[in-house]
Parts: sequence; C-alpha cells; structure tokens
Amino acid sequence: MSEDFRILAEDVVDFCNALESASVKLRLQIEKLLGTEVKAKIPEDRFTCLKWQDEKGVRLGDYQVAFTKHNFPESWSHTFNVLKANNSFIANPFHEENYEFGYWIYPQKYSDRIFRKRLSEAKS
Repeated sequence: MSEDFRILAEDVVDFCNALESASVKLRLQIEKLLGTEVKAKIPEDRFTCLKWQDEKGVRLGDYQVAFTKHNFPESWSHTFNVLKANNSFIANPFHEENYEFGYWIYPQKYSDRIFRKRLSEAKS
C-alpha cells in the first residue's frame, strides 16, 4: 500500500469519526429542544473491537481498561469521543439495550484510557 493511500485512508477514517461524534452532539441538542430522549443505536462491537486489559480495584472489583497505546488510534479516539459526547462517566456508564458491558471515561485524570465493567456485575 502506498504512503499516499495510507494517509488518505487515515484522513477518511478521521473524517468519519468526526461525523459520528458530531451526530451524537447534534442528537443531544435535539433532545434538549424536544425535551425527550432520541436514541441512536450504537452496536456494542464499536467498543468490543478494542483491546481490553483486566484490572481489579477495591471499590470497582473486576473491570477492564482499553489504553490508547494498545489500540488503533482511530478506533480508540472514535470510541472515546462517543463516550465523551454521551457524558459517559463512572456514575453514568454508556450502554444500550442488550449490551454486555457499561463503558465510561475519566478524562480529568485518565485521558489515555476507556473503562468497562460487565453490567451484571455492576448491578450487583
């Protein structure tokens, strides 16, 4: 693959990620105007395609982390932007119906990682 093609492909992926992030922000603005929730379904494979590392914490128990350095930058940043646009923090993890995990970010402290925890464990 030529260097020019690789650069073009990266630019197209960045553009698509920006479009998706902008559409999430637009959806949130529409929700505010309508006073109701407008849900755009995001398949969980958007998140499961990342490389996850097992972690264990005193308060959280078992959870997983996806680090920037262990993932393709485009996939990781796109997922991070989706979570950021949905205000997906530890108290409000992002998940759709039938998701196996809840996903969140902690950008004030860890801008290089995305977290997830199995929903059945999070509820118990």
